[in-house]
Amino acid sequence: MTARPATSTSPSASSPGAARRLDARAIADAAERLAAPSTVVSGVLELVGGGAAVRAIAGRVAQSPEIAAHVLRMANSALYGEPVDTLDRAIVRIGEKHLRALLLAASTYRLLEADLPLYRLPRLALLRHSGDVATAAQRIASLIEPARAPHAYLAGLMHDLGKAILAEAARGGAYPPVTSLAEERAQFGTDHARVGTWIAKRWSLSNDIVEAMQFHHDPVVPDGVIARSVWLGDTLVHAGLGEADAIGRLPLAAEACGVDLARLEGLLTGAQDAETPATPAQLTDREMQVLRLLAGGSAAKQVAAQLGCSVSTVHNHLHHVYRKLNVTGQSQALLMAREMGWV
Repeated sequence: MTARPATSTSPSASSPGAARRLDARAIADAAERLAAPSTVVSGVLELVGGGAAVRAIAGRVAQSPEIAAHVLRMANSALYGEPVDTLDRAIVRIGEKHLRALLLAASTYRLLEADLPLYRLPRLALLRHSGDVATAAQRIASLIEPARAPHAYLAGLMHDLGKAILAEAARGGAYPPVTSLAEERAQFGTDHARVGTWIAKRWSLSNDIVEAMQFHHDPVVPDGVIARSVWLGDTLVHAGLGEADAIGRLPLAAEACGVDLARLEGLLTGAQDAETPATPAQLTDREMQVLRLLAGGSAAKQVAAQLGCSVSTVHNHLHHVYRKLNVTGQSQALLMAREMGWV
């Protein structure tokens, strides 16, 4: 394995005097402000860090139906075996390390949902990409070390958090769009991988998630299972979008990660694992149509036109979907649908 040079992980890695550069303190302040966990998440993290009883932690988690749904869904992943039906048991099964990461991943959704003019990304585009990489990382990890797959999903979901922070810090500043780490560094003296890594360390996330965020664009394959799963998952997703560079790198990347290329290409073409349901039994055909159209990038008005119904009918279908899946909004429903292979 090629030795990895030491790298800086603070938001500032600058050469003074560069034109149009955001002040490093402004980026750090934006990161602290934008990535601050919610009150419920902060409360749970405080209990976890203080060694509180599982029942007390579960009670705090239950104050947010959205977070409780995330915890139960992860605990009931097929990778864990027999299902659990209480938050207490779910928290014990997940463990402190995964619970901390899960809570903070849930805090990132509002950042990932926004439009990012700095990267020419419309609203929900970064969230969709992060969900796709998370799903790919989870499936890749299941080929390498199945017990780590849920953790790989969380790392994949958070890997581009630095983009959301940089974009918000630069919003309204008339900065030209950026398309690479080199352009980020030229304009801001840092890049999204460094900013995301800095926040992950501030949150005291596990080293494997920190490394996944730090090294997901590196030319050298990372050492850890989680980091390499996200690294390869990101390459796989970009290859699936038809990007020539990613397609060219995919065979060697798969080999470097010890993943069979044929199995990896099966993920690229949408082949499902045997244990993954193709559709959720609780949703109707029309509700699935709405989900799939939204996942394809259509707005509610476009979905209504394609299905020959009113926009209010589309929203009614969505409310039924949210209730049945125990989620609180469209982005959550789409993330779950992608994670489960329904869309």
